[in-house]
Amino acid sequence: MERKEMKKLYDEIDVPMVEVTSAIRQAIGDVKAEQKRHWFKWNWRTPIYSAIVLIVLYFSSGFLFPSLNTAMARVPIVGQFYMMFHDKVGMALFQSDLVKHVNEGAESRGVTVKVNSVYYDAGRLVYTFTVENLNTKEDSVPFIVNNFDHKNETFQPSYDNQGLKKMKDGRYVGQTEVYTNGQTIKQGQQVPLVISKIGDIVGNWRFKLPVVKQKTTLLAGQKDVSILNGRYQIRNVKVENGVNGSAIQYAIDYNGFAKDDRVSIDRMKDNLGNEYELEIGTVLRKKQLTSDKTRKDHLTILNQPINPKATELTFYTDVRYEREYSHIIPLKTKLPVQFKTKHHGIGIKIIKIEQKDRSVIVDYQFTGVDQKELDQDVMENIGEFIGLGDVEKMKSWPDPQADYESGYYLKGNHAKVTNLKTASMQSTFEFEDKNLETLSLNHFSFKEYGLYLDLTELNMLAPQKEIKVTIPVKKETSKASQ
Repeated sequence: MERKEMKKLYDEIDVPMVEVTSAIRQAIGDVKAEQKRHWFKWNWRTPIYSAIVLIVLYFSSGFLFPSLNTAMARVPIVGQFYMMFHDKVGMALFQSDLVKHVNEGAESRGVTVKVNSVYYDAGRLVYTFTVENLNTKEDSVPFIVNNFDHKNETFQPSYDNQGLKKMKDGRYVGQTEVYTNGQTIKQGQQVPLVISKIGDIVGNWRFKLPVVKQKTTLLAGQKDVSILNGRYQIRNVKVENGVNGSAIQYAIDYNGFAKDDRVSIDRMKDNLGNEYELEIGTVLRKKQLTSDKTRKDHLTILNQPINPKATELTFYTDVRYEREYSHIIPLKTKLPVQFKTKHHGIGIKIIKIEQKDRSVIVDYQFTGVDQKELDQDVMENIGEFIGLGDVEKMKSWPDPQADYESGYYLKGNHAKVTNLKTASMQSTFEFEDKNLETLSLNHFSFKEYGLYLDLTELNMLAPQKEIKVTIPVKKETSKASQ
């Protein structure tokens, strides 16, 4: 089939994306409105909106449009797969013979998985595969890909996929993405891929698949930049163009008390006036350089290719995570007691702790905060992160919020603001949870129990400011044969 004819067929496929976009925007808009009221509260609308989006997507698919099925019948099988997933990047590369055909199979629990193709584009390796002998009548089946590269962290799988889609012959087709730094991987390098679950079937479909690369345009940063007085240093910036997007590959050194933080690039501008938005951001590799310095290799995928004539890029960064120490405060501690963060000097002062029947009430105050910036919902959410548990057991748990033992720890409480002007708070820990027995205390003793406080949460009370970084860049060419 001629490439021009194939492209025409694909462009003519009518997919009602307006309805999909509208449903998604409605969901996001309402969720954002809900978040303004209470950042961390469960939103009952979320599953409803998810269902709406799934329904729209289903009725937008080719299974209900004969014109799509007719067009697909005239396209080679791998091209059909990209059509089924509305993958315009895959189709563009397929039409240009830049998709590598693969024939790798694995069998587990009577189900066979065969990988058919792979392409690389702007930080993403995308694999398509078929599934045979899957005894189900469902049109869509979920699957799970494991994090398969714990040792080298060269490849990061995407945990967000559309699931398997059923074909007319009874087989299923799937697509999965792997994020990687295109400048560090080599042509033909092997990528470990493990599918651990298909539908309700737990299995072990394990592959080693080839990397495919092609020439692309690179903009290389010409200098390293320090931000926030050397707290973070951005190094080795390279921007790689793809078909419909671009990838920023860079390292950040995290220094001193900020060694466990995380900084991300939210958006970007070039000196020609073009703006680029974030689509995906991830950390590919983490290395401890010294006791007080950590280097992380970051990958940020943007929504469009970079103008190759740009000579200067401005990154708008956001400190997503500012790690602080945690403390265990025995209930019998002499009060008041106070702690503060190293990042912003925001503190918490524990004023009073008392037991009332089957509950513990704690009075405390946030210090070092700007009263004009205080938000009651944010304050209460931070207060709800304070835990109550057995002191000796909490010392033995890696993370009491995640690794607690049922009956010996309460991971939340009922927090309220008692005086907004003075940032005064009160938290009530109820020993029995009527809805969830695993969150009840069965062995409470005032002498043996204490509060668990992670100061990281206090940094949410600091003003959130976007950090702007400008770096000169120079055009380079990436060779596919590397």
